[in-house]
Amino acid sequence: MKKLFAMLLTVSLLMVSAGAASTQSSNWAQEAVWTAQEAGLVPETLNTSYDTAITRAEFCSLAASLYRIWEANGQLKDITPSSVSFTDCTDEDVLLCASIGVVNGVGDGRFAPDSPIQRQEAASMLHRLAALRTDYAGSTKNKMPHVFFDGENIRSWARSDVYWAYNSGVMTGTGDNAFDPTGQYTREQSIVTILRLYDASYAALPVPNTEAPYHAVLDYSGAGVSRMHLEDKDGNHLLTDFEDTDGYFYDITVFGDWVGLMWNDNANVALYQPATGKRIDGYIFDGIDEKNGVAWAWAYDDENALVVYADGTTGKKFIPKTVWSEGRAIVWANANTLAAIDKNGNTLWQYKTSFNQDTLVYGLGDRVVIEQDNTNTLLANGKLGTAQTYTIIPNKWSANYIGGDNGYYTLYDQNGKALTGSYANALDEVGQDIYCRWVSDTQYEYFHCAAGGNPTTLFTVTVTNGRPGVLPTDGAGVYALQTSQNTIACFDRFGTIIGTIQTPFTLDSLADITFENGCIRVTRMDIGADTSTQTMLYLPTGEPIA
Repeated sequence: MKKLFAMLLTVSLLMVSAGAASTQSSNWAQEAVWTAQEAGLVPETLNTSYDTAITRAEFCSLAASLYRIWEANGQLKDITPSSVSFTDCTDEDVLLCASIGVVNGVGDGRFAPDSPIQRQEAASMLHRLAALRTDYAGSTKNKMPHVFFDGENIRSWARSDVYWAYNSGVMTGTGDNAFDPTGQYTREQSIVTILRLYDASYAALPVPNTEAPYHAVLDYSGAGVSRMHLEDKDGNHLLTDFEDTDGYFYDITVFGDWVGLMWNDNANVALYQPATGKRIDGYIFDGIDEKNGVAWAWAYDDENALVVYADGTTGKKFIPKTVWSEGRAIVWANANTLAAIDKNGNTLWQYKTSFNQDTLVYGLGDRVVIEQDNTNTLLANGKLGTAQTYTIIPNKWSANYIGGDNGYYTLYDQNGKALTGSYANALDEVGQDIYCRWVSDTQYEYFHCAAGGNPTTLFTVTVTNGRPGVLPTDGAGVYALQTSQNTIACFDRFGTIIGTIQTPFTLDSLADITFENGCIRVTRMDIGADTSTQTMLYLPTGEPIA
């Protein structure tokens, strides 16, 4: 029956004029769309313009079709629909989905039926729909985080839903480990994901992350000297015949298929691939961006820098002026032109300047400060800001910057407009749009401040180990902060709390908070008659992982 239906549908599609190509789904979705149509999942109104953005009402018509099939097959939990009405919509599919909690209104009694949905909204609706089945299990496996390249843009209300949709194979990314949470969701994408809910055999399950092939082991550190060696994932000591080192180095940096090596009284450095023996002498890593899979290495004895990729390949050589950060850097395009480049060496913007290569400039990523005649100016996004007499500290994650003057620090936009008050002694960027300032000798205030200003206090915490640094992060917009002796708050770059971790042991100076594949690992070393380690792994929602 399925094959016959597909043949008849193909014949009908071939009869459509060439000018109506949008009536046929994309090649990647075609078989799934046919199958969904045959199963009775697709309302007739959605059997056209497959590549257009689906509206809120149209998505409800798909969800309602699946709901009614489950209802007829006895596959639903005992559900008591609530009474729902909207001032701008009387569609029965919309009212059904709202009454069973699959969708919500937009406020003021409205539903906005003709508005398109975002991908993160689709993930939430799909998860709520799936949770109505009798066989739904909210297992920890399906709640496990996935660190997407653009994960910082996922809102807190959708984060768990996105993880569930990805882990269960209902939704996939958009390529290059991106999810595009605010991107549009098309009719054919909606049909395909409804089919995956209907029949799990169509799910696109993610490929699990593989273990890193190498890791550095610290053997000794003291008096400004360290001793390290490299091991593979089976614990074998590698590079024992490398030069005259016997496999021991002053420093080892692991990045994908590469290792950065320093040996012989720090006089010799090289980038090396243990798997292939490829070697680039004289270069040392000077900025690694794990999220983008790209690093920045500079030559030990000249002005050149090299783009290096985690897969073992390399990019162009440049004369640099900034540290590589967030997949970007500033280079000299020629004697009087600065340029920002991305991880592929593509030029993002250029800026012609009268400053020569000997002018004092410093920066981070695609932001650089130019100093001249006792003034400082920030160059960001190809535009030169207003000259200032105070010190400018470029931010890692935004075009805002921190200005310091006589021990007081203020957050400014690129044009020098103050976004916050002035704070004594310290103001640090510790995350994307997340900052902290010194309140007293032992207290720091953490606050959120986006590009437009309006700082919002998040936490005031006691710090016993001196000035705090950058917050532990998954690398994609989720942060962790110890807020008391037994609690750790997890929040996103928008300053929204995702969850709170309650630890069974007291956190003190011996506690270590790190991220591991999007989860939070809390480790505490007990020092006493016997030395033992306590460690726990948690979801960002605060739920412990057994």
